[in-house]
Amino acid sequence: MKKIFLMIILSISVGILMACGTSKIEVVIGMWPESANTDDIAMFNVWKERFESDNPEYEIIGEAFTYSVEAFYARANSKTLPTVFQTWFTEPQMIVSGGHAKDITQMVSDLGWMDKMDPTLKDYLTFDDKLYGIPRDGYGLGIIINLSVFEDAGLASDLDSDGIVDIVDPSNPSIKYYPQTMDELLEYSVTIKQNTLKDGLIILNVDKNGGWQYSNFAWAFGAHLQVVGEDQKVHSNLNSNEAISAMEYLKSFYFANEGESVVPIGNMNYSEWATRLGNGQIGMAIAGNDVISSVITQGGMNKNDIAFIPIPSGPGGQFTLFGGTPYMFSAYDSDEAVLGAIKFLEYIGRSPLTSDVSKDAMREGMQTATRKNMLILPEVKPWINADYTEFVKALNDQYVNVTAMHNFNDFYTLLPQTRRQEEAYYTQYMYELLDQVVINLKNLSFDVPSSMNSKNQLFEAYLREQMD
Repeated sequence: MKKIFLMIILSISVGILMACGTSKIEVVIGMWPESANTDDIAMFNVWKERFESDNPEYEIIGEAFTYSVEAFYARANSKTLPTVFQTWFTEPQMIVSGGHAKDITQMVSDLGWMDKMDPTLKDYLTFDDKLYGIPRDGYGLGIIINLSVFEDAGLASDLDSDGIVDIVDPSNPSIKYYPQTMDELLEYSVTIKQNTLKDGLIILNVDKNGGWQYSNFAWAFGAHLQVVGEDQKVHSNLNSNEAISAMEYLKSFYFANEGESVVPIGNMNYSEWATRLGNGQIGMAIAGNDVISSVITQGGMNKNDIAFIPIPSGPGGQFTLFGGTPYMFSAYDSDEAVLGAIKFLEYIGRSPLTSDVSKDAMREGMQTATRKNMLILPEVKPWINADYTEFVKALNDQYVNVTAMHNFNDFYTLLPQTRRQEEAYYTQYMYELLDQVVINLKNLSFDVPSSMNSKNQLFEAYLREQMD
């Protein structure tokens, strides 16, 4: 009886050891859709099943982790970050310097992906010749137009009688009915206000969005907001003549219509532009090409009322703030888990590969967007290898659902020449300081140069504290 009991105990122990030996590597995917997005969740579950079938050593765990600086540090400090998570292209330097990101250089090189990545996007994620992330996509800032407001203001009309207002002449694309210079942007805004009593443009001014969008205006006026000095250190340059001129230009929108504003007054956060543009309260808004559909989902806008144009040129040139969304990987997960997360990108169509599973995922993403009645436009893709770009072009030819593409083409045509990376160092704090200037522009007596001098001193002190 004792022998039988001993054998049972040994069998249980062996079973436990075998179970431990076959335990799966858990990979937490932080960009899982929110629970309300049932179509997207169903799609991700299909991708999970395919991956786990082909890679049985892994278990995919979905988590809807929305990046913010506060949420990130709460998870990073407790070392509970998802294996892979999305962030903004202003954040990698901070994340890497804090020791929170995994060096994935060798993994990506071994997979053969390194040379297939868009060089600009790769540069955002490379520090000391080591790669710490993979770009999901890119975006460029442009101006979204409500065509109905433009028509009501007498700025554009339906030239080819297809029911859609044209801001570019369909028969002669060199003829344009949208603002191409900063002076024209102000003039168009005044015309909209005078002819429709609606605001011409929205200027965001809180949650760091004011500083973010202001930087694109600053470049157009010739400003360099961060400069390398003779001491080879990075310095703040927020109070240059060009930077002040750009801020004064934004201030002029608040008094351009015989002393009255042609932009909304109040705290304008990121959700305001889509709602106000979508329901026709404003004529134009600055946003990235990756969020154009927000005017449909948030503002109820008809997709045929949407146009998207380049940021106008200024005295310092024409630039498009070029950012995007990178995937980064937790320094607190094993190399095996991180490698699994990188491989999973193929199964959701976010790698440079054109395997069957990757093609299926990209196609399914388009089909899901179509079922949701989303506006489908070409994405700024992060991969440049020919087989990938050729397949994406074929997908776009099939699924892009814009009727009047001439109302969008100028943005995509100019983007390769005008795109410019965001300022490199501690950008979110710089945006926060600039917000404090932008939000006061509605006050006629507000002294822009003094305020910019003050913010310049604060940002310079911050740079010295962080970098010296």
